[in-house]
Amino acid sequence: MPEVIKSRPARGAAQRCDEQIPSCSNCRRSGLGCFVEDPITKRHQPRNYLETLEQRVILLEAQLKKAQSSVTNGPSPSASSQAASTSDQASTTAIDERFELDDLSSMIGTLSLNAAGAEPSYLGASSAFAFARFMKPSIRQAVASLPPEISSTSRSQSHGHASYPPEPCPLPDYQTAVKLSNAYFQNIHPQYPFLHEPTFRLWETVLEDPFEAMSSLGYDPVPLYFLNMVYAIGALLKPGLGYSAEQLYVSAMLYIDEIICNDNLECIQAILCSAAYSLRSAKGTSHWKLGGQALRQCVNLGYHRNQKRLRSTLNPLQRELQKRAFWSAYVMECSAAVMLGRPLSLHYQEIDAEFPLDIKESQISSTGIYGAPRSLTSEPSTMMTHAIHGFRIRALIGRIQTTLYSDSTLRDATIRQALIEHLSDELEEWYAARPPPMTPPDGGALSFFVSADWYEANYNYAVLQLFRPQITDTKTSASDGIFLKCLNTSKQTCHIFRRQYFGKPMAYTWSALHELFLAGLTYLYCLWMSPAARQVSRHDEVSNTCTDCTMVLAILAERWPEAAPFRNIFEVLASRTMTMMTDSHQGKEVMPIAIGSEQETYPEGLSQWMAGMSDTGITTGVDWLLSELIDEFPAPE
Repeated sequence: MPEVIKSRPARGAAQRCDEQIPSCSNCRRSGLGCFVEDPITKRHQPRNYLETLEQRVILLEAQLKKAQSSVTNGPSPSASSQAASTSDQASTTAIDERFELDDLSSMIGTLSLNAAGAEPSYLGASSAFAFARFMKPSIRQAVASLPPEISSTSRSQSHGHASYPPEPCPLPDYQTAVKLSNAYFQNIHPQYPFLHEPTFRLWETVLEDPFEAMSSLGYDPVPLYFLNMVYAIGALLKPGLGYSAEQLYVSAMLYIDEIICNDNLECIQAILCSAAYSLRSAKGTSHWKLGGQALRQCVNLGYHRNQKRLRSTLNPLQRELQKRAFWSAYVMECSAAVMLGRPLSLHYQEIDAEFPLDIKESQISSTGIYGAPRSLTSEPSTMMTHAIHGFRIRALIGRIQTTLYSDSTLRDATIRQALIEHLSDELEEWYAARPPPMTPPDGGALSFFVSADWYEANYNYAVLQLFRPQITDTKTSASDGIFLKCLNTSKQTCHIFRRQYFGKPMAYTWSALHELFLAGLTYLYCLWMSPAARQVSRHDEVSNTCTDCTMVLAILAERWPEAAPFRNIFEVLASRTMTMMTDSHQGKEVMPIAIGSEQETYPEGLSQWMAGMSDTGITTGVDWLLSELIDEFPAPE
């Protein structure tokens, strides 16, 4: 029988527990989680641990009875596996006959998995069987690989003692919970709208009364997971509200198993929540793995196909959430794949899913859609207006990656140039059709997406992705116009990042580090390689641009030690570039090498910096620029 903890490891004097639920008055007053300790295992559990286990036993017993009833009413146990296989094939054939669709790939149809909570699995034209059951272990491994690591420095500074692993914690009080969820829905949700805010708010209202929350939520893993997960992401955005993002994340993980065991929309939403947490986490880039897992689940369920062709019978809310979940997973995986230089797991040509409706969330429910979706650019924009336009540019950047970087058979210069011009035209059309910037939430934007500069920053990023192969092509010389376009675009990006990140509570991400470092490196590269770029660049302009980039990289390095090599490398290259610009204006010859092996001032830490950058996995895409600016790397001993 667990006993009440009389003192926590983090605290000095013992305190008596008055055994109030869900948290004793001492712990509630101190802002700490209230736990009990098992005298045998010494494990700490929430105070309502036994009640939670009892609720779970009741839930599992009910599911077991339901499963046994299904077996009793089904075929006799003596039926052979061959008969079962024949039955499955007949069922699949019946479904295919019922849903005769227009094209061959859709005529493959769906396969019922006969599992509690499972949705029909989409079978593509080349598939032989549904692979969802084989994916589940990898999904669990991907999600479980994300437990956040707390630095001993930050932990000791905030608590004054040695670090210890994060423990689960009770849900926040209602007032704090609303602040955390507002941070999420105002900053993350507009970019990745895979949740339904009105549904979440219904779950959240029960927190006004802790006793009602216990009776209403019980041990329902779905609301408990998403409540904890949204609050964890909100705590990353607003760390000053007194709740640990790590503890809330660990609390959410208590319920993940019972969600991802089902192949349905909630499983995908759960994985996307973990990926959204990873996007804001200082450790690693695992959102590529998580976003990819979510995308593969979407493909498995047919979310990448047009719902009209699949003759979906879902209610309007389910249809819209499926489309939102698919496009959120697709663009999340696209962004991570481009950043890491990895191939996309799903090409744009294989998608015919519609974009979600451009309508307010309050106008969509399971019973119907109330009001007409936005159809004219003159109409006021909604949150989904910005989300859909964000989907478009991320998908376009993914196509640039697939067309210019991943296609190893593309060797014809004429064809390549035609593709670049076509993609450039699409990019200009996207930029011209951009809606007015979003109104930042009260207190300022905590996410780049809701800032006034997001559209321009992504346009610039796409331009650099589109034309970088031309300025680094050693076989053909890029025109002065291309160099100047890349020079001005990268300069604008450095100024944008300084404007948005310096002195503002903007949340930092690995993608921000990648985009800024790519822009800064491209700017220096153009100055070294193009006489025209040097001619139009004043010394003070170059100094200001390099300073802006260095300042933001320094801010990132203060937050994440893994970003320090990027700052160090850029500082050295920027310093050499400023010296080169001075020599150029004095008429001296410029060699297209920023750091050469013959230079006596070769930085001693360069090898370690390059190794550190490589460890992050996000140097792909800038490695050629680095190799051109740093001659005969590594440095000779």
